[in-house]
Amino acid sequence: MSLKSIEISCQAFTKLQLHLAKYPHCSVNGLMLACQKKLASEKIVHIVDIIPMFHQCLQLSPMLEIALMHVDSHCDMNNLCIAGYYEAQENLKASTDPTPFSIRVADKIFANCAEAKLVMIDNTQVPTKQSLVLYEKNPDGKWKKCKTDVKLEENCDEILQPLMDRRIYRDLVDFDNHLDDISQHWLNQPINKLIVMS
Repeated sequence: MSLKSIEISCQAFTKLQLHLAKYPHCSVNGLMLACQKKLASEKIVHIVDIIPMFHQCLQLSPMLEIALMHVDSHCDMNNLCIAGYYEAQENLKASTDPTPFSIRVADKIFANCAEAKLVMIDNTQVPTKQSLVLYEKNPDGKWKKCKTDVKLEENCDEILQPLMDRRIYRDLVDFDNHLDDISQHWLNQPINKLIVMS
């Protein structure tokens, strides 16, 4: 299947940037969710949401497996699929080359979604679109920088900046937070509502 484009919703972009802002001193990672229908019918990877995963000990496999099971269940109920993985390193000037762990996770996602993307964060470009360095899997099995056009929904900057100014990132819940206190939910519905109202 030849992709026409990759689209990232304001909700996905904003929550990803809020996750980075909440933990600027940590490595963070998360999952990117796409609309299955749009992928199948229009050949567009439309990233509609992200699930912030971890900000401490990214490589704990048991926790990752638990998180993936929860997110898979959410996707099944909402006609979504896990279509990508993002990772930011804790060092401001860290390379944007995929890490061995990011490749392992992306390979696992690719096994279920042939259009899966791997996103490494350029910390020097946060919180702009340029902070997203996308990779796709080549036929040779290696992850290479994406050549497909990447589009953000309109007004992402106008939605993100006021939320950053209000420090809404403090309210963002990642899976680490959820494991510490299960009353906090990783879907971040209160933040989703703020984004829609902006």
